Amino acid sequence: MNTNSKLVIGGLLIILGLIFFLETSGVLPLLNLNAGDVIGYLWPAALLGVGLKMLLDKNTASAILFLSIGSIFLFTHLFSWNFFAVLWPVAIIAIGLSIIFKNENTHMNMDKKYDDTNRVSEALIFWGLDKRMDSKDFKGGDISAIFGGGKLDLRDAKIHKDGAKLTVNAIFGGVEVLVPKDCKIVTSGTGVFGGWDSKIPSRETKSPVLEITGSAIFGGVEVKE
Repeated sequence: MNTNSKLVIGGLLIILGLIFFLETSGVLPLLNLNAGDVIGYLWPAALLGVGLKMLLDKNTASAILFLSIGSIFLFTHLFSWNFFAVLWPVAIIAIGLSIIFKNENTHMNMDKKYDDTNRVSEALIFWGLDKRMDSKDFKGGDISAIFGGGKLDLRDAKIHKDGAKLTVNAIFGGVEVLVPKDCKIVTSGTGVFGGWDSKIPSRETKSPVLEITGSAIFGGVEVKE
């Protein structure tokens, strides 16, 4: 378990402990609240926080997805809406927005066995993806899977000489990333009620560097050779 995961999981346990302590000590009942109410507000707030961070990091497509899902959880809790009744129309809106803001230089030619573009930007909502890339100058990008999953195969890609950064997020979904052998891999993903796992052994190669970050919330991300 890496440092980021320890901090996130440890912080969540501390927060949950405090919430239940406030309930059992009678503080929350005085405010006409219970532990379930507080957790119901904090959970979507965490997703909205992740979305805002991605927006600041200019991962627009992924930010839209996290902000949309966080908003759904928040509004269904506030107004007692049916979660799945709200999810479908919001998911359609999120897909449309993510397509609009998607990197114009990123495309997928279904007639080709490989994708030779230099960046990847995919939003997987209720669907899957199996993409193989043979870019000669890969610079990174972002993949987000919400109630969906996919595999990104970079084994035949060449990383840009100055390095590349790839952000991978999964909410109730899963993403598998296969990395090239001729570069250094640095990972810093976080699992929250999910798994963000890197199976890359230590390498003597110093450059170029492929940095893979992200999070898995009730989902899974696996990085391997």
